[in-house]
Amino acid sequence: MKNDTTCPFFSLASAMAKTELSNEEKDRCAQMLRAMEAPRQQVFFDYCKKWKVAPMLHTTLKKNGWLPLLHSPVAQQFAAVHQKVQHENERRNKEAVLFLQEFKRRGIEVAILKGNLFIHTVYHDTGYKKMNDFDLLIHPKDWSQAQQVYDDLGYIPLGFGWGGEKEKPAKFSHVGMSFISPNYRCIIGTQWGLKSPTSRYRVNMEELWANTRPFDFYGVEVRQLSPGHNLLHLILHMGVHKCGIRDCMDVFNLLLSRPHWDEDRLAALIHESNATTKAYFTLCLANLCSGTLSPSLLAKLKPQTRGYISKRLENRLRLHVKTGDFQDAYHDYFQQIEINLFYFNIFPKTHHKAARYWKILQLIFWPKQEMALRFSDLPPGHSFWQKTKARAVAPFLVFSLIAEEIGWTFTLLLFVKLGFDLLASLKNYFIKKQSYFAYLKSRGIDPADIQKAVKNIQ
Repeated sequence: MKNDTTCPFFSLASAMAKTELSNEEKDRCAQMLRAMEAPRQQVFFDYCKKWKVAPMLHTTLKKNGWLPLLHSPVAQQFAAVHQKVQHENERRNKEAVLFLQEFKRRGIEVAILKGNLFIHTVYHDTGYKKMNDFDLLIHPKDWSQAQQVYDDLGYIPLGFGWGGEKEKPAKFSHVGMSFISPNYRCIIGTQWGLKSPTSRYRVNMEELWANTRPFDFYGVEVRQLSPGHNLLHLILHMGVHKCGIRDCMDVFNLLLSRPHWDEDRLAALIHESNATTKAYFTLCLANLCSGTLSPSLLAKLKPQTRGYISKRLENRLRLHVKTGDFQDAYHDYFQQIEINLFYFNIFPKTHHKAARYWKILQLIFWPKQEMALRFSDLPPGHSFWQKTKARAVAPFLVFSLIAEEIGWTFTLLLFVKLGFDLLASLKNYFIKKQSYFAYLKSRGIDPADIQKAVKNIQ
């Protein structure tokens, strides 16, 4: 465990986020906790809560008998956060059993993805982190039937989709439109791929399904991805800027959950998926948290060219040296754009769409100064020249961030499509078209309840 003088909490939180600690790490963590006075412990808890690792760390505190080392109010706050997350996750899992049973009855093969799987296979703790939704993988041929299951159970679609998300799966997408349970306890993310087919990544889905393994989810027989494909999924899903201790430790703890990994086979899978650069980015950041990743695996994945992701990694490592915490560049700007795209889609009339279109353009071409600095991974104390340059390159970096998710070609086509959709919406003033909110009201659903449920996503 590193001794960061600039941000001492980073090393402590990272070490405590491990599912298994060495004796030396245990002694060091316990010593640091004992040395903190009550106000300092409170600041540490606030740090953990900010970076969403408080539930994960509560598990470690309890497992190692360290809760008595904390002052009672601080220990209670760790326990309360974990209890709340555990309660929400268990309610979601209980709801998931209902549609998984129906999938099983109708012969729909399904694999549980990421955190909802790792609860059982890596952490063995239903409260280790807050889940946004319940992600699952199906075959594209089963999407129509899956939607029928959701309809039969009274689930509510979150929007109308972009055309391909309804009925048949779109060739340009790897996910269907989301649904939420009638009690608002479970948002379901149904997908038939690990990454958008318009991106530069190429995952062999036939090989992926052939290597899935059986998994018992509260008595329902489903599938889980192979360890290698689970790791690949985490790599592909890792945000360029939306990445912190919690995300990186999922990667490290997955690696830690198996005593032996065939590095050559793993590297081959990553190379075949065209994910070498993203894998190196992800594992290098995970190594900042753990400090114990295999050097030989990192060497096998070191990229030969220097592109957008490599430059972001260089800047992130430089930021970490200066501040002691690479999370200083953390943000979820892409989600802000996604939310505005969602609202652009659900409003039928031009004046509503125009407002969202203008907001999207603002987010891309005129990001706020703070966000421009984060896109360039600049530490505090930057010069006027650095600030000016960050502002100038920000639009390109925003486009690059979007293109990382869906590819450059589709990014440009998407904005052309938005322009056409905006103009085409003029006809909706003369030809009445049901809005999404009107649809909700027709089902006796208060749109405010849906907005509140979606807003709870972090």
